[in-house]
Amino acid sequence: MDDYTRTIEQIDNLIAEEEYDKAVPLLNGILIDTPDYLEALWRLGLCWVELEKPDKAIKALTYYCSFVKDNPRALEAFGCACFKTGELKEAQNYLERAKLLNPGSSSVERNLGVVYNQLGAFEKSYKAMKRSFKLNPLDYRTMYALASAHFYFGNYQKAVELVETMLSMEIPDDFKNMALVIKQFLETKKNIEE
Repeated sequence: MDDYTRTIEQIDNLIAEEEYDKAVPLLNGILIDTPDYLEALWRLGLCWVELEKPDKAIKALTYYCSFVKDNPRALEAFGCACFKTGELKEAQNYLERAKLLNPGSSSVERNLGVVYNQLGAFEKSYKAMKRSFKLNPLDYRTMYALASAHFYFGNYQKAVELVETMLSMEIPDDFKNMALVIKQFLETKKNIEE
């Protein structure tokens, strides 16, 4: 057990609770003392991705990956950072590497599905979303992505079911609002078709 084990445990709890802004100062504190502390470095990259600072994430993760090439969580974070900067092929490469290392990750599948969608590979995207949902049917992000895919492919009833499930859950307001938009659009479409 090293000097930072307890702090890393605290950081992991903050990340699990999506309290990324509280994890960053703790990670920076470790890295000020020990700049090459790899366990802090990839977590900092992950936090920057979630805090919508993909350029900072890429900087941290590039440095981390110069030492470690096979951490699926770091590769997933790197893929998401590339996606957020519009580097879709790079995002696909990192996420596919993460999937090879961690084939049971619903978040990797979901993120791959989003990237495939943006690359125009809609069928591949849909399959990835379905795999993600099968791996974790309670993840509201996956529900939203799959509902959108169902909608795209004309499976409106399945889309409605997922959206209604999402709306019955405690989820962040931005996802609740996006789910409401899909639901309202589907209701409008249903009324037009009747």
